[in-house]
Amino acid sequence: MKVTRSIEVSYKHTNDAGVAQKWLNDTPNLIAADLETAIRYSEEEVTQAKLDAANEELSKADRIAATAIANATPLNHPYHCTITHCSIATSEKDGLVFIIDNQDIADVVFDYLTTTEATQVWHNYSYDGRFIKYYGGGYPKNLQDSQILAKTLLNNVEVFKARTGLKDLAGGWYGDWGIDSDNFTLAQQYDEKVLKYAATDACATYKLWEYLNVFIADEFAKE
Repeated sequence: MKVTRSIEVSYKHTNDAGVAQKWLNDTPNLIAADLETAIRYSEEEVTQAKLDAANEELSKADRIAATAIANATPLNHPYHCTITHCSIATSEKDGLVFIIDNQDIADVVFDYLTTTEATQVWHNYSYDGRFIKYYGGGYPKNLQDSQILAKTLLNNVEVFKARTGLKDLAGGWYGDWGIDSDNFTLAQQYDEKVLKYAATDACATYKLWEYLNVFIADEFAKE
């Protein structure tokens, strides 16, 4: 993948439902989107769950429930998680970050994701889609997945030659924008580095989708 420049992402963020609605009303016909999640439990709740899971005086059902809480990660069932951010890219460098810290903005964002006619590009929708269904009650109307498209192009039995993680594919354009997993907590929901991370995820997805489609068009033109 030839890299000719470094892309600097510009973004704005809000947790106000009215502002969010205005921004979403003005989105183009192609967007890229991404969700950030965190476990829904506080450190105190996790600590108590670990104690309960080992407490043989509790019923088996209670210990199983406590174990689920004690071992919860953002990769678990959406029941154990909460959505902290939804980021939407309107270009390869312009992002909108919605901080999902109240029900009003959650309603606005999920209504948009499940009703807009705009084409939505997600990278590994199989992850984000579980949350959209669980919390939004529906699915995007016009959906594309840049990771699936990349996988069909990087079709190689050697795993290292077929890596399709977003940072593997877009790092040459955006640099290493990854942050430590410890940052994905409710306590750091408003941290500027987390907001920029979220915006960059969406913008990188947008850029990758455009690049892959140009690559495919060029290949067909050679035939």
